[in-house]
Amino acid sequence: MTKYLICCLLIIMAGQSFGQAEFILTKEGRSILKRRQLIASCLKTLHKDKTDKTAVSICECQTDKFNGHFTNKQYKKHSSNGIINLSGLVAEDSLFEKEIQKCYTNSGKTLLLQAEGFESEFVSNCIKSIQNNTEKKLDINRLTTFCTCQLNLVKTKKISDAEMETLSNPNSLLFYEIMYKCGDPFSNEEPFDKNWNRNLEKDIIGPLTDTINILTLNGLTYVKVKTGITTQFWLFDTGASDLLINKEMEKDLKIQNIITDANYLGIGEYEMANGMIDTCRRYRINNIQIGKFSVNNIVVAVTDKGKRIIVGKGLLNKFSNWVLNNRDNTLILTK
Repeated sequence: MTKYLICCLLIIMAGQSFGQAEFILTKEGRSILKRRQLIASCLKTLHKDKTDKTAVSICECQTDKFNGHFTNKQYKKHSSNGIINLSGLVAEDSLFEKEIQKCYTNSGKTLLLQAEGFESEFVSNCIKSIQNNTEKKLDINRLTTFCTCQLNLVKTKKISDAEMETLSNPNSLLFYEIMYKCGDPFSNEEPFDKNWNRNLEKDIIGPLTDTINILTLNGLTYVKVKTGITTQFWLFDTGASDLLINKEMEKDLKIQNIITDANYLGIGEYEMANGMIDTCRRYRINNIQIGKFSVNNIVVAVTDKGKRIIVGKGLLNKFSNWVLNNRDNTLILTK
């Protein structure tokens, strides 16, 4: 998208010396272009009309910068058959081109203008930006879906450039809104489950509800979980996504044939509680036993950097309801 005035050509005025505000003058004071014609061409380039106040403000700013800036000789150099090539004229003066660009960037709504007038370019730039921020091979269809979703959010909420900058903060409201509605472009998994659904019941074998005793030590909560023939206390962490195990446990589960090449999902990146990113091996396993329940279709991540094993939301979200009762030190799970 051309960020300065126009990429098309404009008709030259006859050179009368009007010198009025409705005309753009050369440095020598010669009337060369109609101001309203230049603004109209700028709006056309932005795919806007005079009802869009932001676009009008940008175009008026850029048009005013032309007034008295270029000489008769410069206009003549970039003219042919009564037509001025303004793109060539601007490109010859890098400082002026930057000033023209400021009219656009200082509006604070460059991404919104692009989303509203140049949808395919917005999506393309979004995809390239994501690809340039990772070495992982990402699914292009997933990226396109994510960026199209982001495009629609920018248009619907009229998001400003300043608001979009908060996306670099993983704790910002906009970051979570976009991730929640559009999914995670870096993940190979399906977009976030927005709500529990009844189809998840098929992954649970057991009673309608069960109350499980938990253990609290030093402010941390632990719950007893059985995998294969091994029963252990796992750290209960609602901020974690999948189940996290260490490499020693991975070895044991391989011996029991619970973890195999057949249920290997590849590598995934996880942000730890200390903010560090850990690259983990991922598996999908069955028969995770918690209380009187046996739960299938659970993703387990393996870390090589720690000993702690963690129960995350991947298991809890299988249940329609779960309640942590701090008074009684119990966890109540309901199908």
